[in-house]
Amino acid sequence: MEDNREPNNSTPGGYYPLEIEFKAMEKRVERSPSNSDGNDYFLCAEEVQQETKPKTFWSRAKAFAGIVVPYGGLISSVFNLASVCVGAGILGLPAAANSSGLVMAFIYLLAITCFAIYSLHVLGKTMEKTGLRTFESMAKQLVGNRFDYFVALVRWVNSFGSTIAYVISVGDILQPILTNASGTPDFLRRTEGRRLLTAAVWALVMLPLVLPKKVNSLRYVSTFAVAFVVYFVIMLVIQSARSGLVNLHGEGGESIKLFNTGNAAIRGLGVFMFSFVCQINCYEVYWEMKKRSVKNFTIYSAIAMLLCLVLYILTVFFGYAQFGSGVNNSILLMYNPVSDPMVMAGYAGMLVKLCAAYALQTMACRNAIYHCISWEVETLPYWKHFIAVIVLSTVVLLCGLFIPNINTVFGLVGAICGGFLSFIFPALFYLYSGNWTLRSVGLFDYISTYALLIAGVVGVVFGTVASIDETING
Repeated sequence: MEDNREPNNSTPGGYYPLEIEFKAMEKRVERSPSNSDGNDYFLCAEEVQQETKPKTFWSRAKAFAGIVVPYGGLISSVFNLASVCVGAGILGLPAAANSSGLVMAFIYLLAITCFAIYSLHVLGKTMEKTGLRTFESMAKQLVGNRFDYFVALVRWVNSFGSTIAYVISVGDILQPILTNASGTPDFLRRTEGRRLLTAAVWALVMLPLVLPKKVNSLRYVSTFAVAFVVYFVIMLVIQSARSGLVNLHGEGGESIKLFNTGNAAIRGLGVFMFSFVCQINCYEVYWEMKKRSVKNFTIYSAIAMLLCLVLYILTVFFGYAQFGSGVNNSILLMYNPVSDPMVMAGYAGMLVKLCAAYALQTMACRNAIYHCISWEVETLPYWKHFIAVIVLSTVVLLCGLFIPNINTVFGLVGAICGGFLSFIFPALFYLYSGNWTLRSVGLFDYISTYALLIAGVVGVVFGTVASIDETING
């Protein structure tokens, strides 16, 4: 059945001319939750300023980075997309594989990778066709008024859930250190002591990072902190190889499941979906490309997603092979960092990544709230801003302290937000982009777009139900 729906605007040609649209977007983007310091892990190019300013460390670092990794090229675009995906979500992948089974985990990863590449492809086509530059502008211009508020809500849930996961992960880093360190007081070995230290890290390190209205340098810290995640994966592979992969051969006492059945088989689906959410941030990558085209953007996206796939497969295989059915929570809880400097270095790097990402995601969460209640970050009095972010961060802390399993958060957030942001919204935007018919888009895009939409609905429904079932029944 052909879909002849036209985009929801009043101009005779179907879209605003680009120069008019861009001027209008300047005001809309300022009020949009996407115009945040908190959700874009990018090496963003800044306008060249004419006036002479003293060179700082950051300015020299950015200039050097611009020489090594040219702005808007293949390397920077691939890195920017991959850096959004690769983060704390990788910590829950071995446990997700334990739920679904090793082979099923690989199938999930391959399928979601293909859908992620295609969703980025159709977003590129929609951007090229309409000239729209943000997720919210597409929601409002193509789907309808007020739909951008629903998009903002989904983005808020995604950011809120991510920040909770970061707090949980900080506790997961501290737990094996406190448990295995000699001389640790008994109180700190217990859950109450770990919660106290987690709250201390939050109060002394994480909370101060979210108090300023803008902390642009955190973008660069978080982006380069991806190297710490890569190091963590390398450490995981080495540790697994040292163990001899005994569980893979059935000699370690913890069985390896290739497939699982029932609700357990889909409990890990949300975690896998969470690990590929980068569609919100692809707009900046696309419009900053030097050789901008849908073809090049699709190639860059495919390379980025395949790099993520390689890291995820290594984490799933070696993490699950080493610990088998014993891993049912964050992989951070499975090592002894006190006895191995390599592991301790990996934990330290992950802590840096978590703190920087926490601040960025909290700012994104904050800006989504400000957008909905019509608060402007720049003009908002600091006392109101402080109250808002402190209350928000305190709620996040309490959730992080009392939610025991990080995969509970990853599963729910991945199923709901990953399904909408990575599958449903890109498909809807393409469907509503105007002149969308079988003849105009071709058979492949026609079938694939509906497949993307249906897959998103299936992921949201089944992933959410499975995550809730796991939370209730354990």
